[in-house]
Amino acid sequence: MLSGKKILVAGGNGFLGSHVVELLRSGDSSQVFAPRTQDLFDFRKIEDCDYFINKSKPDLIINCAAVQGGIGYHSGKQADLFWDNLAMGTNLLKSACMHSVPKFVNIIPGCAYPGYLEKDELNEEDFWSGDVHDSIFSYGFSKKASIVYGKALYKQYGFNSIHLVLANLYGPKDHYQPDQSKALAAMIKKFSDAKKNKQPTVEIWGTGKPVRDWLYVVDAAEGIIRSAEVYNSIDPLNIASGLGITVGDLARTVKTASGYTGKIVFNISKPDGAMKKTFGIKKMKSELSWEPKTSISQGIKDAIAWYEKNLS
Repeated sequence: MLSGKKILVAGGNGFLGSHVVELLRSGDSSQVFAPRTQDLFDFRKIEDCDYFINKSKPDLIINCAAVQGGIGYHSGKQADLFWDNLAMGTNLLKSACMHSVPKFVNIIPGCAYPGYLEKDELNEEDFWSGDVHDSIFSYGFSKKASIVYGKALYKQYGFNSIHLVLANLYGPKDHYQPDQSKALAAMIKKFSDAKKNKQPTVEIWGTGKPVRDWLYVVDAAEGIIRSAEVYNSIDPLNIASGLGITVGDLARTVKTASGYTGKIVFNISKPDGAMKKTFGIKKMKSELSWEPKTSISQGIKDAIAWYEKNLS
């Protein structure tokens, strides 16, 4: 359904965006644009958004652009993260609307959901039911605000934007820098490096009790493209596995897959973040007639293989 379309992927050289671009280019899309920051395109500036959108004249924009990391990365950067992400999201939406782009796909992190709800899973009707978690409040709220702006553009101008709320991502090309990686990427690096360096222990932050929903990045890219084809509601839509796994079980899975034989040590002085965050996928399956196919064990094996080949 995207055959022959001109598609702009903001953040198309990042972790998620590069997989979206790869899948699009392997299909029938005639032109896929992925502007790079090093080429002096800065979507925090409205003039850069206007210039590139006017130049490429896309039929579809997929916004994967974000400045973010794990819990530790946010400390001391709260104001910068809020402004950078708010500016990118609202500028791209505004410019797309003003240039009459037919459709805009906005990627929202799962941390934009309320962080303190006592529920087994988070469904779309819960999205506005409380504050985001304090550990990532500025990033989560900046992304949440872009949904509000998208809805405002829809009500005032009839602009078609959809907003996809993604579970935690992992997989090849993830961020493995110690100051920016999320929990699963950090584990892959720690266990792979510990095996290589014959370290006796691996430290994992927190108690190991929090439960998370992890989505393999290639599955996420497929879900995004499928949504671009068939979903047209302003209401947020979860893209997730729908399955929860504790941090402790996740660490043990990574340990086994990496071949590491030492001990796991949980540093309980470090923060856990929200205690449970899994996502309901009933609406996703109904709207998209699609669901992720990669198991957590297979996805971790693939991610470890990529890390050890490219970065270890």
